[in-house]
Amino acid sequence: MSTLENTLEKSYIWLNFLQAQLNLNRTEDAYRLLKVVLHELRDRLPVTEAAHLGAQLPMLIRGLYYEGFRPREMSRKDKSLQPFLKAIEKKMPRFYPKPPRELLRGVFELLNEFVSSGELKDVKSCFSQEVRDFWPTATPKKKKAA
Repeated sequence: MSTLENTLEKSYIWLNFLQAQLNLNRTEDAYRLLKVVLHELRDRLPVTEAAHLGAQLPMLIRGLYYEGFRPREMSRKDKSLQPFLKAIEKKMPRFYPKPPRELLRGVFELLNEFVSSGELKDVKSCFSQEVRDFWPTATPKKKKAA
């Protein structure tokens, strides 16, 4: 399998997981949601931690994650749950059938599935207790390829 085929396959595994997790109708919906949540997450992390998280994403999703990256503007946003949810609500289409809490939780579950528990611990430590409590508990698993 070529490098391109491998990164496409890994990216589709992530998108298909999210699509199934939230019962989304289209892969494009999963893509849009993942982009919105990853950008909001990234922009609330210190630059170093944002880079560590980015390193664990499949190559194509990593490109999506870094799109519009402005390190000087990072980590200045409120790290509590309500502003995070409001940003998702604002950036997702108004006709979207799922509430922001469900959308955010679905992406957090995706990250639980594919990102190392050590990295997730570091990411969560950058947020308020409210966000850490909202983040679903990861189930123990065997290491999966990103």
